[in-house]
Amino acid sequence: MTRILDCENLDSGECPGDWEKLPLAGERDIRVCAVCLKAVYRCANAEEAQLRLAAGHRAAVAE
Repeated sequence: MTRILDCENLDSGECPGDWEKLPLAGERDIRVCAVCLKAVYRCANAEEAQLRLAAGHRAAVAE
């Protein structure tokens, strides 16, 4: 599972919470959340994910 981090819809149960469940966005490491309509970037590690989050992006990292 590639867990989506810090999603505002995760606690409400609307977000699937799993990057693999999101529709493709045309690029290998980017998918689009059908709930918030934001791009979610698959990150190689926690450090990369933190950089994406700090930039205001949605990020996902493998568990």
